[in-house]
Amino acid sequence: MDCVLMETSAYKELQAHLQRLLERVSALHSLSAQPTTVRWLTAEEVCKALSITKRALQYYRSAGIIPYTALGNKVLFRDDDIRHLLEKNLIKSL
Repeated sequence: MDCVLMETSAYKELQAHLQRLLERVSALHSLSAQPTTVRWLTAEEVCKALSITKRALQYYRSAGIIPYTALGNKVLFRDDDIRHLLEKNLIKSL
């Protein structure tokens, strides 16, 4: 096994460089862990997921209960908005 000697200043510089690399890798990892795409659901998918009728979904839209996006006569809902709605209205058991 070879033994390598280095000056204290060079060792500290190497440590600082490694720390900066670790911070960059951590930052890149946190960026890649975030979802980059939004999943859009149709009215039919939302009705099926919530076990409600199209009329009930229309009421929730009109009342501002469920956010939505309208493109022409196509209505879409974000999956995250539906999940948030369910979590917000969760009634915990005793």
